[in-house]
Amino acid sequence: MGKLFEEFSKPGYTDWVNQLKKDLKGQSEELLQRKDIIEELDFNSYQHQDSGNTKVPEGFNNPYVRGIHATDNTWENLGTIVVREVSEANRKALNLLNLGATALRFELTTDTVDWSKLTNEIQLQYIQTTFKITDPRLYFSALDHFKEEALSTIFFELELADIHPDQWSDLAASLKEKQRYIFVANGYSLQQCGSTTWQETGYCLSVAHEFLSTLIRHGLSTDEAAACIHFNVGAGAVYFYEIAKIRALRLLWARIIEEYQPEHNCSFSARITGITGFTNKSLKDPYTNLLRQTTEAMSLAFGGVHALCVQPYDSHSVKGATTLSTRMAVNIPLILQEESYLDKVIDPLGGSYVLEFLTNEIADKAWHLFQQTEELGGISANEAIQLMTSSVSGKAALRKQRITDQSDSLIGINIFPNPVTETNEWLEFGDYLGLSHVNLEQSI
Repeated sequence: MGKLFEEFSKPGYTDWVNQLKKDLKGQSEELLQRKDIIEELDFNSYQHQDSGNTKVPEGFNNPYVRGIHATDNTWENLGTIVVREVSEANRKALNLLNLGATALRFELTTDTVDWSKLTNEIQLQYIQTTFKITDPRLYFSALDHFKEEALSTIFFELELADIHPDQWSDLAASLKEKQRYIFVANGYSLQQCGSTTWQETGYCLSVAHEFLSTLIRHGLSTDEAAACIHFNVGAGAVYFYEIAKIRALRLLWARIIEEYQPEHNCSFSARITGITGFTNKSLKDPYTNLLRQTTEAMSLAFGGVHALCVQPYDSHSVKGATTLSTRMAVNIPLILQEESYLDKVIDPLGGSYVLEFLTNEIADKAWHLFQQTEELGGISANEAIQLMTSSVSGKAALRKQRITDQSDSLIGINIFPNPVTETNEWLEFGDYLGLSHVNLEQSI
């Protein structure tokens, strides 16, 4: 087998380009070029090992670009419940488990909760359960309520802005004793406000680094602090960008961790949850959402997320999620696992020169943004937040403009309207960091 390749000449970059031109049969070479104004990416749709920026940057001992899975690419099928009334939230959670969800995520909307009612009949010790909280006191309340058997599979999502400076000492003391995933770098919410892939990644890095450095100042080691931080990312519409974004996030988080010289290699890995959102979803043409949700879920799966949450496309509408949309949201990850077998191969797109190129391009832009925020005093500084929000708001406005003038197309939204009139309407979306949520259907 070793002599087989000696029988064939190795094509160089010029040979590759000449063959592509020949295959075009006189058509313009512009067909092979991509210029993305929003993402600020200008590249050829073909790449070669000699074309540059297609290799993992040198100097990283543990880049973890390809994830941390050792035997397969499995993920948790995560169902999300917004908790407004605990008994109803519990019913929805049990229903999601019966439909095939393998993990749960509760978004708590108050600073108190009846844990017993909320988790009634849910065997927490057997599934991953995440509680999105807005007050550290809920974390301590959960510690008091649940036994360690259940707490071993419970995660929390607590954001930087929800922690008062006086609360850090108690949090650090608790986490020094027992590390848990409690702090989240919430890229998903920024992505829903119209950010680019590299803005989302840069923001995640800035927030996670702020958590890391704060915990170390309060007495935790690098390994202990890293074990308390995880990431949420959104899923945009451009398939390969989203895969590259997740790979870039892992690469750059490992780069940050390396500066703090951890003792254990597991600290280099980034635990990532991928969530589909509502920016490009349609209530006027509801059945187009199934295709969008599927490709978004595929990009998250190929990116190697630990948990994948497909939200029902209409869960933020006046009528709420239907039985069908809820079932489809759970079924998409199941079908990708059990029928398409996307969980069988680790990083199946690794080695694609185009994907490696995009990973490095997004990583370069995200790292530059991260460095800018650090120079301004870190993401907690007002100047850094202003830099981030002004940058994202400009991209959000550009996204809306391109949909309005049809520079970009979304079936059922700005082209090929649904001939059947749908009466459902979107609920009012909240904001994040003072940025408005982007829903392209509402923008035209």
